[in-house]
Amino acid sequence: MTMTRVEKIIDFLATDTLSLTFTDKGLKFLSLRPNRGAQDINLKGLINEKQEPGSVVEQIINETFSFLETGRHEMPLDFTEFTDFQQRVFGAVGTIEPGQVITYKGIAEILGKPGAAQAVGSAVAKNPVSYFLPTHRVLPQRGIGICRSGAGHLREKLLAHEGHDLSTLRGNYVCTRKKCCLE
Repeated sequence: MTMTRVEKIIDFLATDTLSLTFTDKGLKFLSLRPNRGAQDINLKGLINEKQEPGSVVEQIINETFSFLETGRHEMPLDFTEFTDFQQRVFGAVGTIEPGQVITYKGIAEILGKPGAAQAVGSAVAKNPVSYFLPTHRVLPQRGIGICRSGAGHLREKLLAHEGHDLSTLRGNYVCTRKKCCLE
C-alpha cells in the first residue's frame, strides 16, 4: 500500500492534528498540539481527500510535505509581533540550508552581536511556527544532549532526516535536569 502525502505527514510528525493561526501576512503560529491556534486541522480526516485549491489546508499540506521532502518551503511567515532582534534571528535561521547546522553563537556572529548567543537561544526558543522556521538546525555549542522533551523528539527526527549523526551532534553534554527523561 502506498502512503498518501497526508499519511506521510502524520507518520513523520507523529500527530494527527495541526493547530495554526494565519494573518494576512502569512502563518503566524503552528503547533502539533490541538487547540493552540485559531484553527485546528484534523489530518486523519484529510486522508484520501482532495483539498480545495488555494485553501489554507491545501497550503499547509503542500508546504509541510515539501518541507519534509526537501527541507525547504515557500510558506509566508508572519513574525511582526516579535522584536527587531528576534525577527533578525528568525531571518538568519531561515537561511540555514537543509543538512547544515550552526550554533547559537554562530547566529549571533552573523548578526554582528558575537556576545549574544544566549539572546539568540531565547529567540530560537520562541519559534512560533514549528518546523517552518528550521530552528532544529541551530544547536548549543556543547551539543544537543540526550535528554529531550516534546519538541526535542521532532528536532532529532528532522536532524536525522537531513542526514546528521545524532551521536556526533550530542557532543559531551550530560543532562542535569531534575526531571530528566533518563531517570
